[in-house]
Amino acid sequence: MLNKYFTLLFLVLIGLSSCKKDTDKIPSPEKPPVSNNRTTDEKVRDSIYFYYKYLSYWESSIPVYNPISDISDKYTSGESLLNHLMGLTPVKNDYVFHGPGQNIVENYTGPLDRFSWIEDISSTSSRSARADTYDGFGLFVVFEGGDANSAAYVGLSEGNSPADKAGIKRGDKIIRINGVEALGKNFRLIEAELNKTQLVLDLERAGVPFTKTLTYGSYDIFPVVKDSVYTVNADKVGYFALSSFEEMTNDAGQYTAMYNAMNAAFNKFNQQAINKIIIDLRYNTGGYVSTAIYLANKIVNSNGAGKLMFSYDINKNLKEEKAKGSREFDDVMFNNSATNITDVYFLVSDYTASASEIVISALKPYANVRLIGEHGSTYGKPVGFFRQDILNKVGLWAASFKIVNSAGYTDYWDGIPADKPGVFDNVRFDFGDLREDMLATAIQHIRSGSYTLSGSSAKASSRTGTTRTSSAVPVNKLRERNMIKD
Repeated sequence: MLNKYFTLLFLVLIGLSSCKKDTDKIPSPEKPPVSNNRTTDEKVRDSIYFYYKYLSYWESSIPVYNPISDISDKYTSGESLLNHLMGLTPVKNDYVFHGPGQNIVENYTGPLDRFSWIEDISSTSSRSARADTYDGFGLFVVFEGGDANSAAYVGLSEGNSPADKAGIKRGDKIIRINGVEALGKNFRLIEAELNKTQLVLDLERAGVPFTKTLTYGSYDIFPVVKDSVYTVNADKVGYFALSSFEEMTNDAGQYTAMYNAMNAAFNKFNQQAINKIIIDLRYNTGGYVSTAIYLANKIVNSNGAGKLMFSYDINKNLKEEKAKGSREFDDVMFNNSATNITDVYFLVSDYTASASEIVISALKPYANVRLIGEHGSTYGKPVGFFRQDILNKVGLWAASFKIVNSAGYTDYWDGIPADKPGVFDNVRFDFGDLREDMLATAIQHIRSGSYTLSGSSAKASSRTGTTRTSSAVPVNKLRERNMIKD
């Protein structure tokens, strides 16, 4: 029955591929009241209903069933049961549904919870692997346009992946993959090759051809993509690109390479006294809440020092836990350190989601925050998760809390709107290259107060034929990271 209180067991996760138990947290929750004569699969489904009803942000929309089997026996899998429960959450009639990385679907009507999911945590599952490890090539391939002759480029070579270790960079033109010509007309063929366990890539950089062979494998994610300092008029402008919000400490309690690289970048920014910063989150689908908080604290100026960063909106069950002394959902305050940064430019796309949106919304009340986007907004996911283990078989990730910034800004289900939308994600150039359209647009606004490219930036765009009226087309998809409570 749902009138039993239990203490939450919080687990920490970066990607959908892995998780790590925090054994120092409070005890495991009570088990749901299910009969011992139920099979294991039936108990799993009973538990999915029980914990979703208790933990979901939309708990009040889920009916009470007694016995639970009245609902759980109607479904043959945990996934189908969860989809049913998610479908009971409130419907948004004016939803503008964003990809990620897909075209916007106008006038979509559907439930607010399109986010919760079930993870296989059985010992035989690859998803039970160590946190911060991912399997793959680390290669994100993008066609620069949608026609048959569009060329393929590397959009992202994830740090520490097989692609990164092979020296492959964003902006490298892909000529062939496993012998298949990388042109738009061969989209499906290229997509199929990317699902194989080995890739032979014929590439070109600055007109010079080269070949790399990649083998599918596991790697520890390093998400700090680039940091630079530019001088624009009298301003020192920092640039920081981050592909995901990974953990700041490892299993042994040591600081991770990401943490050290982030600190090194912001130490450089402080030494050069930057007063404006460009944060590139165009491919950042989220990650740890704690890391997002850490980044926001690195950016905030004296207007926000010591003030509210954001608060959590939670259901009545979690509010009762909080009233009994749980500190998991206390308000988050900015620390007392502050920078001289007055203007923050975010480079975003409809991949920019979850923990990325925390940083954007948290800084909005305290700095001049501007979004330069490939599309009209970010993805739109103001809710977050923690994992509830069920019988060592599955982990339920129910959307359980919502982020509210200090100005009461929340419910950005359609994404945080871009101040300057429609800026081409120019995959011909690496991150931090001043010829790249999104970065060049931010620099131009700092220089002149206008988003219109002019002077050398416009000439560079014209020379390389990079101006586009439509978005680049991804071949494979970036994985979702979400907003993970730790």
